[in-house]
Amino acid sequence: MSTDESPFPPADWQALQLTVDRCYEGIPCGLSGTYPGTVFTLCQLQRGSLEMSHDDIAIHTDATERPWILNIPGERTQHFSDDPDIISVHLCLSNPCNGAEWRGKPLVVAIPDEPARQALHQLQRAVTAAGIPPRQLDIRGLPMELPAALCVHAAASSLFAHLLRLALPLGMRYEVPPIRDPRVRDSHLCVATMAMQARFSREQLASEQGLTPGQLDRLWRQELGLTPQQYRDNRRFAYACEQLRRRAVSVKEIAADLGFRHLSQFSNWFRARHNESPRSYRNRPYA
Repeated sequence: MSTDESPFPPADWQALQLTVDRCYEGIPCGLSGTYPGTVFTLCQLQRGSLEMSHDDIAIHTDATERPWILNIPGERTQHFSDDPDIISVHLCLSNPCNGAEWRGKPLVVAIPDEPARQALHQLQRAVTAAGIPPRQLDIRGLPMELPAALCVHAAASSLFAHLLRLALPLGMRYEVPPIRDPRVRDSHLCVATMAMQARFSREQLASEQGLTPGQLDRLWRQELGLTPQQYRDNRRFAYACEQLRRRAVSVKEIAADLGFRHLSQFSNWFRARHNESPRSYRNRPYA
């Protein structure tokens, strides 16, 4: 095998789902504070400066080179200077066929080249042409004519390709986890593609690979650093957070989508993971 060949099988990307949650230009709606960060965010700094931290990564940058601040889903803390101006794009991303996820650094600063800048401007133009004001915060779910929606999706796909190109050398990746053990790879794909409301059985998952639950847990920890149950819980919690951002979906509907028979069960489960109720989380600001 040559050094350029990957030991891992190619992934199926045909079911990749990319949705624009926000394409906003103006003063940040959250100048200072800690925010949930349920989707991928691109912030181009037009004026002012910004301090931001996510996990153990902290950055400080100004608008001199119109940088892109790229931030994967997860809680972040940010502090803008006085009188800032930004272009903010929020992208919701998933691939139900391969379990792809963001890996590596959670926060990077990239200096866009001209093709990347043009891709961002093209998305702005597509959103404006669809009749959405540039200061509209949340555009997901807004009605559009089909040609306009296709233009927005095409522009978002082009922008996503450029931001991946810029993020990769900086240590941020969107990829299927590279798993060497075929038993972990197969069971990971099974859990990654499982419907949110489906019943999860670690015994059945392990049995399908000819292993005990303890053996499969150990192999998962070696490859991925967590157990199948933990991975399943993380996916369900991320789904809950994403849906709670969508005001049109009731908390009761989200609970049912996740397989909870009673709203109180969902609330207790969510609070145990995040130390606040789903309704409290929904009412938090999203910058």
